[in-house]
Amino acid sequence: MVQNQMVPDKIWQKIKNGQKLNSRPVTLLEQTESTNTIALKMAGSGAPSGALVIAETQSNGRGRLGKSWLSPAGSGLYFSMILRPALVFKEIPRLTLAAGVAVCRTISQKYGIGPLLKWPNDILLNNRKCGGILAEAEVAGSEYLVVLGIGLNISTPQDFFPASLRDRATSLQHHVNRPVVRGELLADLVNKIEQVVLQLEQGEFSTILEQWRQLDATRGKLLTWVSVAGKVVEGISLGPDEQGRLHIRDNRNKVHEILSGDVLLVNG
Repeated sequence: MVQNQMVPDKIWQKIKNGQKLNSRPVTLLEQTESTNTIALKMAGSGAPSGALVIAETQSNGRGRLGKSWLSPAGSGLYFSMILRPALVFKEIPRLTLAAGVAVCRTISQKYGIGPLLKWPNDILLNNRKCGGILAEAEVAGSEYLVVLGIGLNISTPQDFFPASLRDRATSLQHHVNRPVVRGELLADLVNKIEQVVLQLEQGEFSTILEQWRQLDATRGKLLTWVSVAGKVVEGISLGPDEQGRLHIRDNRNKVHEILSGDVLLVNG
């Protein structure tokens, strides 16, 4: 691990100067409540697929189930990408799984480390959360507008995390032996995301799902699922199905199909 040394970030500087990212429109904000909120408004006003909203910091970054995402200024990558995918409604949840594969593959190829995934949207390094994904969709006439929000801890000091999260959170730079340059990482991420979205549109979800399963940090392990209604189930993770639902087998051999709620790794 090296400290995040001052390395020229030419791509980030171009974005700050108002330039596009490989023809993609980019809105860079010093601070906002949530890039997803801004991106959804822009999408509803006609912003094209591929348009990006980036923030140096978020005051109310959104995670799943109404949770907040810690977004300290300058030490993370917080962005939302507008998509207008050629998918039917039941296929929209697959975008979260596909984006997880894209993020892990990008980090692995770029930095030579092996992040894993925790259903449905957590990016893990050494069993600690490094990032998260939140896909939100709206109907606009005959198409679906999807905003894919991604937050990655890049160089957040460990003692910056709240005490309750300190042993469960981490940053990418802590695991990489060269400086992480945000602009370069962003460019590679959006390219990879567009590739997996195209795979989905071409009906190749089975390939993506198999890749996701290879990155699954919890398959075969004991999990606790807490539903939105407060129901608690403990069982062995069987991984996600073709609809993106997680399957857990409890001690009575009953298989539960999970679409939402909290999933915690027992003794993890």
